Amino acid sequence: MVRAVYKLTSIFLFFLSLVSLNAAAGVLTLSNGDRVHGELVLVEREHVVWNAENFGEVRIEKSKILSLDTDLDLKIAGRDEPCTLAGHRREQWELYCDEGSGWVMDFPAIERAEPYVKFVGNPTILHGNVSAGGVFEHGNRERKDLDVNANLDIRHSDFHHLLNALYQNQNNIEVGSLEKYQLSYNLRWIFAEKWFAAANSALEHEEARNLDLGTTLGVGLGYLFYDTDKTAFSVQGGISSLKEDFIDSELSENQDDRYGAARAAIDYRYKFSLGPEIYFNQEMLQSIDSGDDFQSNAKLGMRTPLVKGVLMEVAYHWLYDNTPSLESEKEDTKLTVGVGYQW
Repeated sequence: MVRAVYKLTSIFLFFLSLVSLNAAAGVLTLSNGDRVHGELVLVEREHVVWNAENFGEVRIEKSKILSLDTDLDLKIAGRDEPCTLAGHRREQWELYCDEGSGWVMDFPAIERAEPYVKFVGNPTILHGNVSAGGVFEHGNRERKDLDVNANLDIRHSDFHHLLNALYQNQNNIEVGSLEKYQLSYNLRWIFAEKWFAAANSALEHEEARNLDLGTTLGVGLGYLFYDTDKTAFSVQGGISSLKEDFIDSELSENQDDRYGAARAAIDYRYKFSLGPEIYFNQEMLQSIDSGDDFQSNAKLGMRTPLVKGVLMEVAYHWLYDNTPSLESEKEDTKLTVGVGYQW
C-alpha cells in the first residue's frame, strides 16, 4: 500500500513538473547575469513586459536584457504570419516566419512584438503633444506673435496615423491681420520589417504667401531604419498632386493652379538620456512639369521636459519656394520658443 501511494505521488509530481515547465517555458537573461523564468507578454519600444514565474508581471528596459528565450510564436510588426524566435543575443533577434527563411532583426528596433495567440483586437497606441510658442519671423512676414501646434500619433497594429494641426495669427499695424492654418494627415502601413507604404494629405491657407487654399494628395514608399522611444529615422519618396487657389490671382499668374510633383521626405528624432529630445524633418517637392518650380521646407527643434508631461520647445523653421507669388520672397525663416504638453 505504501509503495503504491509512493508510486502515485511520484507520477503526480512528475506531471506537476511538466505543467510547471509548460507554464513558464521562457527565460529572460539580464546583463548582470540574472535569469528570470516566465513568459513573454509584450515587447514595446523601450521595454519588455515579462510575466515572471516568482513575482508576476514586470517591465524591463531593453538595454538591460542580454537574451530572451521563448517557445511561443510571435507577432512582429510588419509580418502577418507567426514568427519563431530561434535566438537572441544582445542586439539581435534571429527569426523564422511561416514558409520563410531565417532573418536577423535588431532587437532595439523592434517596436512591438507579442505572442501570436494574444494578437486579438490589436490595441491602439496613442502619442501626441500640443504647444504654444512665440514666433520671430523674417522674410515674407516680419512679426512677433504666437503659434499653436498639435501633433497626434495613433498606432493600430501595422498602421500608423500621423495628424498635425497648426494655426498662426500675425497682428501687425502695417499689414493688419495675416492668418495661416494647416491640417495634415499621413498614413503609414508597415508591410515588411522595415518598409512601409505611405499616403499623405494636407490643407493649407497662408495669406502672407497669397495662398487662399492649397491641397496636397500623395502616395509613396518609405524605409524605417529604426523607431523606438529613444530614436527614430525614416526616409520616403513618392509623387504628389498639388492644387493651389490664390487670394489675388494676378500676383500668381506665372504659377500653375494644379501640378504633379516628386516628393522626398526625411524624419529624424533622438532622445538623450537626461531627457532633451532633438528632431529634424524635411520635405522636398519638385514639379514634374517645370524644372524651375520646386520648394522645400524643414524644421529643426529641441524639446526639453520641465515637469512630467510639460515641456519647453525651441524650433527653427525654414521654407524655400523657387517660384513664389509676385512681391513675395523665396525664403521664409522663423524661430519659435514655447511650452507644451506631451503624452
